[in-house]
Amino acid sequence: MSHGRKTLIDYHIHTRFSEDSLATPEECVADAAERGLGGVIFTEHLEFPPPPDWPEPAYHPGRVLDARAYQEAVSAVRDRWAGTLDVGLGAELGLEPHNLKALGPYLDTYDPGFDIVIGSLHSIRGVLVQLPEYTDPLGPQAASREYFGSLYAGVREAVRMRAFDVLGHLDLVKRSPTFGVFRAGDHRELLREILVTIIREGLGVEVNTSGYRQPPGEPYPGLETLRLFRELGGEIVTVGSDSHRAATVGQESARALDFIRAAGFRRLALFRARHPTFVPI
Repeated sequence: MSHGRKTLIDYHIHTRFSEDSLATPEECVADAAERGLGGVIFTEHLEFPPPPDWPEPAYHPGRVLDARAYQEAVSAVRDRWAGTLDVGLGAELGLEPHNLKALGPYLDTYDPGFDIVIGSLHSIRGVLVQLPEYTDPLGPQAASREYFGSLYAGVREAVRMRAFDVLGHLDLVKRSPTFGVFRAGDHRELLREILVTIIREGLGVEVNTSGYRQPPGEPYPGLETLRLFRELGGEIVTVGSDSHRAATVGQESARALDFIRAAGFRRLALFRARHPTFVPI
């Protein structure tokens, strides 16, 4: 089926305001326009210094998101592209305990005015969960159980704080190139607890298309998990490329809409000022 521009909005993009990207907001918007997207939402990493015993290789001192500079950069891009593309301001909040503990003081200092906040778990004990260094010593089953257990704990605390709007790359643990085939049914009860928790609070799930270009060959989450979300009463779904380069902005967005329809959804959520509205797909 064909998809209108208004539904092709990328809700997960990183630029130089994230420690793992060199892209500029202008480059990302220009590529989005070339690919016929209706909009982009920047979602820079919002994370804080980890505990001293965490060997987190991705952390660099001072990487905490500079909210004011970020706001100014996105505002300038939004003004330049007004009338052509919608441009939004968001964040990807790490759901690790130290991030949630530091969030309150950060928000007391800054008023970012986010349009959306993605909640994601990236690491356990300082090891990135998508790496063989995490999954191989435990094995796929045990690694998944620990990952989903940690994610559930983070979701419960973040829900209490009303800290995020959609859950990002829900089954990221399957990304490791040595993981093998991920079977959602092996973790159905824990997945169900996570999904029921966010549904109860009126929160959603993102379909993260980066999985198409990574070892799983499918989005995060996979179809079985997304169908479970729908069966349990989930309504809010967004699409994001998780791009760290302008070249992948909007990649597989149209394909993701068909994937979402296959899970039983007939509308997509769009966010402004952390409030969803819906468009048919």
